[in-house]
Amino acid sequence: MERVKQLVLPGLMAVVMTVFSGCAVTPPTPEPAVEKHDAEQAERQPRVPDEYLVTLAPDVDESIIYEYYKRFGIKYLHLLEGETYLLIVSNDPGPHEMDVLIENEMRIKLVQPNLIHWDYR
Repeated sequence: MERVKQLVLPGLMAVVMTVFSGCAVTPPTPEPAVEKHDAEQAERQPRVPDEYLVTLAPDVDESIIYEYYKRFGIKYLHLLEGETYLLIVSNDPGPHEMDVLIENEMRIKLVQPNLIHWDYR
């Protein structure tokens, strides 16, 4: 009987440790794809007139922004961080039109209005 305890107890512990360690391991979750901004929601939120944040795909030149948005009179284009630019236009078509222009364009990941975030301190 003592011999059985010596064999079973370590085996049982090994099984329990394997089961619990297996439960703790979760498969890596894929990064969520960047979704196009909901233009309808953006129309309702307060925003800075004529200003948009444009995020490009990695290794894409800013000239693509000029290609799509020069018709609205680009007043200012400035790199903010990474692949995100501040775009100021003189003839603002609205967030919906800005989204529609890049609907099938993979080089521009996101265009969204520069929203006003209120500080209630």
